[in-house]
Amino acid sequence: MNSISLIGRITKDPELRTSSGGKSFVAFTVAVNEFSGGNQYTQFIPCIAWEKVAENMAKFLKKGAQIAVEGSLSVRQENANGQYNTIVNVRASRVHFLGGAAGTSPQPMAGGNPVPQPQIQNQQIPSNNIEFDLIDDNQSAKDDDSILWDD
Repeated sequence: MNSISLIGRITKDPELRTSSGGKSFVAFTVAVNEFSGGNQYTQFIPCIAWEKVAENMAKFLKKGAQIAVEGSLSVRQENANGQYNTIVNVRASRVHFLGGAAGTSPQPMAGGNPVPQPQIQNQQIPSNNIEFDLIDDNQSAKDDDSILWDD
């Protein structure tokens, strides 16, 4: 089984791009904190999302947004000038928006559109418990993942 789950923050605003095959994608990096020996380390994990997931990410997410990424690990080798390089990234099949950057509030979504929020008086709604999915259930495992990383 090839399955990976990450929780972290997006390191820059997602930028929607188009592959040579005409499919939309977002190449992004997730900063994931881990602890070892009483010290905190940050791992920067390269990820790629395709079509509907990518379009929703570019539309609704910003640098610093906390997300959960579900997907699979993609490993391939490239030959560049006689040197073989191993390229590892996460192919995101689901992205869950867990919260905004510091000082921001996330906007919940339904069907790709922001949901109007009810007016509540004299109550505070914590922003860190709102979650919505940016999911593409029609994503094909055969999508072009030969995008070169330029981040």
